[in-house]
Amino acid sequence: MAVRKVEQSVPQSAVSPPWVPPGLVAPPVPAEEPVEYPSEDGIPMGSSDTHILSMIECYRILAHWFRGLADVFVGIDQLVYYERGNPTVSVVPDVYVSFGVPKWSRPNYKVWEEGKPPDMVWEFGPPSSIKGDAGERKEKFRQVGVQEYWLVDPLGEYHDPRLQGFELVDGKYVRMPWEEHPDGMVAVWSPVLQVEQHFTDERLRFWDRETGVYLELPEEEAKRLRLGAERSLWEAASRAERAAQVRWEAETRAGRTAQVRKEAEARARSAAEAREVAIRKMKAAEAQLAELEASVRGPRNPV
Repeated sequence: MAVRKVEQSVPQSAVSPPWVPPGLVAPPVPAEEPVEYPSEDGIPMGSSDTHILSMIECYRILAHWFRGLADVFVGIDQLVYYERGNPTVSVVPDVYVSFGVPKWSRPNYKVWEEGKPPDMVWEFGPPSSIKGDAGERKEKFRQVGVQEYWLVDPLGEYHDPRLQGFELVDGKYVRMPWEEHPDGMVAVWSPVLQVEQHFTDERLRFWDRETGVYLELPEEEAKRLRLGAERSLWEAASRAERAAQVRWEAETRAGRTAQVRKEAEARARSAAEAREVAIRKMKAAEAQLAELEASVRGPRNPV
């Protein structure tokens, strides 16, 4: 896969909040700045449970996938500030990924501190008036310089197709080609992630063409590994059982062969003994016959 996956170490002393993925560390203390940038805007999500759960699942899959990379940050529902000195100007993506920035715990994302904007953004749910018009938000992400912008409509209420991807080309968002399968699945290739994003069964999935599998949630991976280990143990036990069966059959055949050999030797001994008895009887009969003939002829008269 084209996305870098070089393992990098993370200080063992780092303490991560319970909501962040493993490997997320505390940031260095920034230089004091006279302007305060809040980590919350006080505006609720304004989405249904389905949208929120879809957003959280997307975040957890991506955070788990990039858990071994210290320079990839995955954020969720976090304020992104893009004008230094102006805390009133921000945008809040549902989920975002930023490559080349440290994986530490941030109260918010300041473009000028990170040195770059997020690379990818996902927006779930309706273009609610609480969150702002979808077109206006998309325009903000374009101005910030987000390379890929994704719209996901889990319930199919606002967008057709329900998964849409836009790529920043020459400063403008261009709709990426999409394909709808006969079963209703929508597929769009992501040039940044180098995976195919699928929308199927009301879920956003990430399909890795190289491995031919979907990226997994932590519990999905744990279940797959557990089932794989159980299957390996079962296969090992089956192989051992088959080997024992083969060994038993070989020993049985060897035992039968030995028994046949013993029986053949016994028959040979019996035949030899019977032959000796027959020879003795024949010699005795010949002796008796000779005596009988001698007695019949009687003594020979001298001449």
